Amino acid sequence: MRHILLSALTFLAGILLGIQLLAALYAPVDLWYTIRTAWPVALRRVVGWSAATVAALLLLPMGGLRWALVAGMGLYLVVHVGMWFLASRICTETPGPSPVVE
Repeated sequence: MRHILLSALTFLAGILLGIQLLAALYAPVDLWYTIRTAWPVALRRVVGWSAATVAALLLLPMGGLRWALVAGMGLYLVVHVGMWFLASRICTETPGPSPVVE
């Protein structure tokens, strides 16, 4: 019972770590309009969350817990890409030009 609970918590930690890592990888794109001043923040996010992911993977023992973390991260990635694909298929209309307000 304890192993199942620990595996479930590790799986949830993998989902949360996947969310943070993907958000960090989006940081340079999100801050591109001001990248000349915001590049240290974007770089710090990418390096920080990548290091946290590597540390979590290295600190977990080989076997079930490491696979639970990887499975959580992988599931989040699949859901994220799947939702993007689904949304792009549902919302096929391209927006028209913005109305000019004078």
